[in-house]
Amino acid sequence: MLSKIQNQFQSLLIISALLSATLPITPAKSQTIDFPQKPLQNNSKQPEKLSQANLVAEDVKPSVVRVAVGCKAKVYSPINGKIYELEQITSYGSGFFVNPNGYITTNAHVTKTEDCQQIFQEDLAAQLSSDGQTLANVEAELKWIETKPIQLVYLPNQEQLPFEIINSGAIAGEGKDISIIKINVINAPTLKLAESSQVKLLDSVTVVGYPGLVENSSLFNDESFYEASFTRGQVSAKKNLKDGTPILQITAPVPKGNSGGPVLNENGEVIGLVTFGPDDNFTFLFTSNTIQEFLDSAKVNNQQGLVNQEYRQGLQLYRQGNYTQALQKFQVVKRLFPQHSEVKIYLDKCQQIVTNGN
Repeated sequence: MLSKIQNQFQSLLIISALLSATLPITPAKSQTIDFPQKPLQNNSKQPEKLSQANLVAEDVKPSVVRVAVGCKAKVYSPINGKIYELEQITSYGSGFFVNPNGYITTNAHVTKTEDCQQIFQEDLAAQLSSDGQTLANVEAELKWIETKPIQLVYLPNQEQLPFEIINSGAIAGEGKDISIIKINVINAPTLKLAESSQVKLLDSVTVVGYPGLVENSSLFNDESFYEASFTRGQVSAKKNLKDGTPILQITAPVPKGNSGGPVLNENGEVIGLVTFGPDDNFTFLFTSNTIQEFLDSAKVNNQQGLVNQEYRQGLQLYRQGNYTQALQKFQVVKRLFPQHSEVKIYLDKCQQIVTNGN
C-alpha cells in the first residue's frame, strides 16, 4: 500500500488533470473494459460480491441517457385577445455518450420533431372550448406567434439539458438512422465503439435503454423514469439494407423507448444501436461502424477519459474490499463529473465503512 505522502501526491496528480484528460481510442477487435485483477490489501469488512457482468453494467449505466423531443408554442386569438401557451413532449428515446465533451449518439427518428401546429390541435381545441369557442370557428383568425422544438437529454441523475443536433441521417428506409447530438457538459463517461464487422452469429449481447412503459404507467415512482433497463439476447442475423448498409438482428427483448440505446458485446463495447423492428422481440440495429461514419463526418472522436478510468478502478477496488482507496477514486469521479448517476451510491457506502473503522 502506498504511504500517506505518496497517496497525497497521487491525488494531486489526478486533480491536476481534471480539465484535460481524455484518452483517444480506436475501435479494435480486442478492446475490453479493463478491470485489473491484481490482488490488493483488503479491509476487514467482507467485500460486496460483484460479478464481471455486474461490473460491466455499473460501468455502462452512467453513460446511457434518455432523449426527449416535443414542441412549445404561443397562439394569439384576436377574437378574445388571449395568448394560449402550449407545450408538449411528443416522444422519448435512448442514447449514449461517445465523447466526454457531451456528444451523444441516438437515432435520427428519435431526434426528429413533428409539426407543432398538428401536435397542438387537440390541446388548443380544449383551451378554446373552455373560453366558449371552437377551433373550427376561429382557426382562420389564430396567429401562431411562436413555435419552437423542445430537445432535451435526461441524464440518469435526473438533470435535464437541451441538446443541439450536430449530424443526422434519416429514418430507416430513407437513409441511415443515426443522429449525433451534443449537450453542454465535460468529462462525461462514454462508451467504446467495437468493430462491428467482427460480430459473429449467436454472440451474446446486452441492450440498455429506457422502455416507454415506465413513463406511460402510474405504477412506477419518479426515480424509475431515469433508471435504465438491461436485457440480454444473441445476434441472430447479419443483413444489409437495399442501399448496402449493414444491419444486425438480435433476439433481446427491446420495448418501445429503447430506440437509440446501445447494444453491447460481452466486453461492454457498443456493436450497434436499437433502430427498428416489427415487435419487441424482433429487433434490428444500425452498427457501430455506421455510427463511426457519422462521428468522422462531424469530426468527433470516440474517446474515453479520466472519469471512465477512475470509476472503473474504484469499482474494482470496492469489489476487492479496498474501501479507502476506492473512496479516493470515487471522489475524483464526483469532482470531474458531478452529474455521475452512480458514484454517490459508492461514495456513501465507502464513507460509511471507512468511518466505522472497517
